[in-house]
Amino acid sequence: MDVDRLKKRLSEIGASPKNVRFEDLEALLENHICGMYDHYNHHGSGSHHAFTVGDQTFTIVKPSSGCVKEVYVRKFLDAMEELGLYEG
Repeated sequence: MDVDRLKKRLSEIGASPKNVRFEDLEALLENHICGMYDHYNHHGSGSHHAFTVGDQTFTIVKPSSGCVKEVYVRKFLDAMEELGLYEG
């Protein structure tokens, strides 16, 4: 995924932050964003997952079912904004 498509996808997430699944965020981070930064780390098991991208660290709580709570989506988007990938 090129940077323009990634930014478009992040804008879509920002437009509807209540309808985002954990698997969608994890796939974006693991498959597309991690390769863009030297420092990437994903650690966590169970429901709590911490991600470090560049100098940004944030936590996303994986729900037992359904969508991620909006507060965690906002933390993800704030981190992406700091990295220059999202304009909120």
